[in-house]
Amino acid sequence: MGRRKVVVKQAAAENIAAIAWFIESKGMVATADKFTDNVYDAFIKLTDERKRYPICR
Repeated sequence: MGRRKVVVKQAAAENIAAIAWFIESKGMVATADKFTDNVYDAFIKLTDERKRYPICR
């Protein structure tokens, strides 16, 4: 199977982008890129790794 999907709400994505834009406006472009990558990696780690099997009939 695989991991279950994580849905990032529009408001959360906008807030992440706003924080990254603020960091970028201070002249730290690489830090802003690392920030967004780390945030989305943290979301991926929240996924559920339980396996689901079909019910036998």
